[in-house]
Parts: sequence; structure tokens; C-alpha cells
Amino acid sequence: MQKSRLIEIFRSFSERERQQFDKYLASPYHNTQANLLRLYQHIAFVLQQKIDAALDKEYVYDKLFPKQSYKDVKMRLLMSDLLKHAERFLTIEAHLKDEAAAEVYLAQTYRHRQLTKSFRQTLKNARNRLQKKPSYDTPTQYRQSQLYEEEYLFLLEENRQAEHDLQAWHDTVSHFFIAATLRQVCALLTRERVAEKAYNFLLLADILNQIEAHPDLLEIPAIRLYYHSYHILTNTKNDEDFRQLKAGIIRYGAGFSQKERKEIYTHAINHCIRQNNKSEGTIFLRELFDLYQIGLEQDAFLENGFLSRWTYKNIVSAGLMLKEFGWVEGFIYQYEAKLERKYRKDSFTYNLAFLYHATKQYDKAISQLQQVKFDDVFLNLNARNLLLKIYLELEEYEALEAHLNSFEIFIRRKKTPNPHRTNYLNIIKLSRKIIQLNPHDKAAKAALRKEIEGEKNPSTRAFLLEILK
Repeated sequence: MQKSRLIEIFRSFSERERQQFDKYLASPYHNTQANLLRLYQHIAFVLQQKIDAALDKEYVYDKLFPKQSYKDVKMRLLMSDLLKHAERFLTIEAHLKDEAAAEVYLAQTYRHRQLTKSFRQTLKNARNRLQKKPSYDTPTQYRQSQLYEEEYLFLLEENRQAEHDLQAWHDTVSHFFIAATLRQVCALLTRERVAEKAYNFLLLADILNQIEAHPDLLEIPAIRLYYHSYHILTNTKNDEDFRQLKAGIIRYGAGFSQKERKEIYTHAINHCIRQNNKSEGTIFLRELFDLYQIGLEQDAFLENGFLSRWTYKNIVSAGLMLKEFGWVEGFIYQYEAKLERKYRKDSFTYNLAFLYHATKQYDKAISQLQQVKFDDVFLNLNARNLLLKIYLELEEYEALEAHLNSFEIFIRRKKTPNPHRTNYLNIIKLSRKIIQLNPHDKAAKAALRKEIEGEKNPSTRAFLLEILK
């Protein structure tokens, strides 16, 4: 029973969902089987108390039916019925959160019942809501097209001679299709970079030609943002598309759903990272930092109310590279509470260590690193690399030599994947050469400088060249 879908679903419930599902099962409108409520309450209690042994089917059956011998078929039927209710409850919860979808279904119901006043009022309410709080994402485009469809069908049934706004219906359907296709193409292009797999994009060329022929389509926020996202994914040298995308994010970003907003920011952020890695200046690093700040204002990076520990780290890294120390310190403390509880303490301590290193408070940085328990191999690697930098900057070569040895053993033992493996092994190799370098041997120093200049990782290259001065 512990590994069943039923228990998996209940483990995912928040405290609010646990309470609401209890009320759902207690309502005779939804459930007429008292045993299902008793079964759920037992499971909920066991999960809260973390007594997994009490989820054994025979143990649970005995709790529900103490005077009966165990019947596996009966227990399985109860679990199956409870699963159906859990799935129906989740469907209702999702439906209640989607106000636009609820309005469409309500309008449809009123149309079927031929309730003219209620139908018109629902349509009016839906459009007023969109005017008061504009929403630009692709599902909204789709819901708008559904409202036009319902209006058309209603008028058709009421009076075949009535004027129908068919153009508006057609336009909203077209806008949805174009935006949704561009959004999907951007997702697949992003996947191509990771999976090294090529995809076929049906109708993409036709859509791009339509936008070129009808530039007014770019006045639709979703089309505009995904169109420019597509171009920065396929032509990284076109700075104008990035500028248009950033301007669109600033103007319209808050009007997208959390999911789509994050997607659009990710396209823009990844572009800045790629461009920054190719260039020597800090133009795109500054652009990246700007996007992080704007995204924080628009809550673009939160998932279920939490900020990813990786995004937290990336924002800190961007700020430190630009020497925005005051802002970074404020961010670290302000967003600590937004981190998932299981990662909160270590992520906070880890990033604080990087801030202390950047501001040359080395003792504090080392103290912070000693407090962190690194369950993640990549955070462990980053922390070891930071300690390497501190020892190099302090010229603590004896401690550094011991650290380099343990660092290398860790990389090889953990079978660190490339490109991280190559990058860190290069840092170790070049650090050893710096330790062994005769400071009076100008030729050897020049040769080492040339070797470091050939290092592909820009941050590693910049740091080691600074050490070699």
C-alpha cells in the first residue's frame, strides 16, 4: 500500500488540501461511503505521524473492520474508490483555480439551458475581468476564442439573422495558434541544445511569413515575446531581438501565467549567459542581472511559492561578478525564507560564503563553508573550488596542496560529468603550476600566462590571471 498511487497522491497534499479533502469526503453530495472517509483519515494521520508500517493493507483493514477477517478484494475496492475521489478532488481544485475556464463552462451551461440573461452576464463578467487585469498567456488567448465561439453559437440558436463577430472569433483562434506554436518551437529548440536531437517544425515557416507580412501581429504580447524568443534561440547575433524581448518582458511579463512567465525569462536569461560566455565585456552580464531583478519584481522565478536554490545561487553569482555587494547581501537575507525548507539553511550559508569571499572576508567565508552539508555533488564542487580560490589568494600553499589532492580525488571518485570534470581538473592543474612557479622565472611565468589565457571557462581564466599578476 505504501507504494500505491493513492499514497503517492496523499503524500503530495498540502495541509490545506488535506483539510479540504476531508470536507469533500464528509459531504454526502460527493461521497456516501462512510468507510472511505475513515480510510482517508487513517492514512492522513499515518502520513502526518510518518508511521509507514501502519500503511500495511491488512493492518489498515483491521482498523476499519476489527471484527472481520481480511478480504483483499474489499480492501482493493476501497482503495480504488478513494483514488477516484482523490482524482476528482484534484480536478475540482484545478478547475476552481482556472477562473477563465470556469467562465467558459458556465457560459456553455447557460447556453444549453437557454438562459439568455445569465449567459450575457457571464460573457460580460469574463470580458470585464480581462480588461481590469489583462492576461496575455496562450491559455487566455484560447479561452477568449472559446467565449467568442459560445457567443456565436448562442446568437445562432437565438436568431439566425443576428450579426456575429466572426472576425474577432477567427482572430483570437489565429492568435492562440500562432503564439502556442511559437511557444512550443522555443521549448523544442531549447531541448535540442540539451538532447542534441533535431525536431521538425510543421507550419513554422508559414507562421513566420505571416508575421513578416502582418507585423501588427506583434502587437499581441504572447506572439511578440515568443517571436523574439525564437529569434534569439536561432540567431544569437541579433541584438535587436533581445532588446525587443526584454522590453516586452518589462511591459507584459506580469500579465503571463507563472509557468509561461518563467519560460520566457529562461529564454532571455540563457541568451545572456551564452553571449556573456562568448564576450570579454560585462554588457550581457549586466543584462542578465537586470533580468534577474525585473523577474524578482514580477515573481517570475517562484514555483509553488518557493525560489529554486539554483536560481538563488545564480542571482548571487551574477551580482557578485558585477560587484553589487550591497544588493546581493540584501537579496541573500530577503529571499532566505523563500527557499524550500530542506535546502534553506545550506543554501543561505553557502551563498553567504561566496559573498564573504568576494568582499575579502576570508575567515568568515571559510567559517560558512564549514557549516554546510553538501548533499548535492555540484554544490560540493563549487564549495571546494571556492576554498581553492581562498587558499590561492591568501598564498596558503601548504593548505592548498592538501586541498588540491583531496579535490582531485573527489572529482575522480564521484565520476563528475563533463564539462564540469574537465573544468575543475584544469583549475587544479593550473593551481599546482602557480604553486610550483618560480616568481623570478619570467619565461616560465609568461608560458603559464599563455596557458591560462587558453582556458575556455571565462571566470576561471579571469581569476587565475588575476592571481598570476
